[in-house]
Amino acid sequence: MSHESAERNGWLFVLEGVDGAGKTAVCNRVVEMLTQDGHQVTRIREPTDESKWGKEIRARSPKGELTPSEELELFIRDREWNVANRILPALAAGKVVLMDRYFFATGAYQTVSTGLPWQEILERNREEIGAPEPDIIFILDLPAEVGLERALGREGDRNEQFEQIERLISVRLAYLEMSKQDHGTYIVVDATQSLETVVLEVFSAIKQVIE
Repeated sequence: MSHESAERNGWLFVLEGVDGAGKTAVCNRVVEMLTQDGHQVTRIREPTDESKWGKEIRARSPKGELTPSEELELFIRDREWNVANRILPALAAGKVVLMDRYFFATGAYQTVSTGLPWQEILERNREEIGAPEPDIIFILDLPAEVGLERALGREGDRNEQFEQIERLISVRLAYLEMSKQDHGTYIVVDATQSLETVVLEVFSAIKQVIE
């Protein structure tokens, strides 16, 4: 089942990367800049805090209560809801949709936790729920140690499952492999640069597509 044939007048951009890569900060800043330029922007995070599946991930994943396969299923169901209720309507309305994580994150993280190939996980999202393809997938790339240091410097629960260095090294490698082998349109951005530099790199690439 594919939604790609549905009316699509907008654009879809995704920020991906290991914990601590700065996705949320970059996302916020780029949304501001695009809005100032007169674009209608919708910002979407995954997992959602709206669907029952997203709420379950947010409540149980940080405590390590979900098996990897349960978590993968919840992510796919939550994304199916998100595609139908948030992403497709925003694209149909001609908006610029900016996502803080999407099914590429599920591919990178869940390949490490489940052992399933990331190719298979991406395929399920594309085929089974018809998740629309982004115009650009930005991978904010930095060494796992740097990401972990930044992530743990923040307030909030330490996610028992993912914020361990070996895992993040594997997740980073999965993202980089994806950027070379998958058919999506990827831009790898050096996230060890200053926030302002990263923001400008992402913003400029988006402007080139939408204008």
